[in-house]
Amino acid sequence: MQVSACQIVTDESAVCGLPFRLTVTGIVFAVLLLLSSVHVSGFLEQAREQETLDEVSKLTAVAEQLSMRGEGSEITFELRIPRGVSVDFGALPGREGNWPEDADNYCITIGRKSTFYPAVASFSNTELNGSFSLGPGRHTVVLSTKIEPESGRLFVLISETGADEKI
Repeated sequence: MQVSACQIVTDESAVCGLPFRLTVTGIVFAVLLLLSSVHVSGFLEQAREQETLDEVSKLTAVAEQLSMRGEGSEITFELRIPRGVSVDFGALPGREGNWPEDADNYCITIGRKSTFYPAVASFSNTELNGSFSLGPGRHTVVLSTKIEPESGRLFVLISETGADEKI
């Protein structure tokens, strides 16, 4: 009779649990990937909003200076609105009929999110009858001031010149 000095016992319980471990790991990885993509998306949206605010602040600062000078002032400059962004001067989205009451506001819209900001100047289009909007792209704008005859209120008129470079 032969006796084996070392008998190997195989335990396959770890092999049975492997598919469960891989499934849990895959689910955890997918959740982490989803959370990080939402965070990156929010970060990029905030960066676009800040870039737009930087550009629009140039326009509002010039508009404020023109308002202090009174009627007849004019200046031309360029600004760039990032892709996926629109800016409304002198009215709030969905409330365009409230011009000129909302003329001293502007709104930045990114996707479905709109953020409203107050301004020192009152904005209008060149016809002096409503708001003015800018979409994405490079714009050459002319700002001029004019007093609305009925109310005596000073408005900063916004218009575009030349061809725009769309983004």
